[in-house]
Amino acid sequence: MSPIDNPSKRTLRYKVIKLMTWSESNIKRLSAELMWILCNSDPTEFILRTGFGNAVHMLGMRGFVNIPEGNSSGGVGVATTAEEMLQQ
Repeated sequence: MSPIDNPSKRTLRYKVIKLMTWSESNIKRLSAELMWILCNSDPTEFILRTGFGNAVHMLGMRGFVNIPEGNSSGGVGVATTAEEMLQQ
């Protein structure tokens, strides 16, 4: 799920979303925190503005999404939809 209104490459939001996929974990975290604040700490708004894939880690840290842990076979359970993860 991409952002509801794809920002142009010249906007601050586009640049911050790109930083949310950066390889350096501190940059990822701080850019996600910035977007979280700009979205007024609203999980729905955060998902709509950043896309679910970019938002899921931050929502998991905030306790809005139950991120599955590894099971006994060593794999990770996978939810099928964004709504399913938000309802857990």
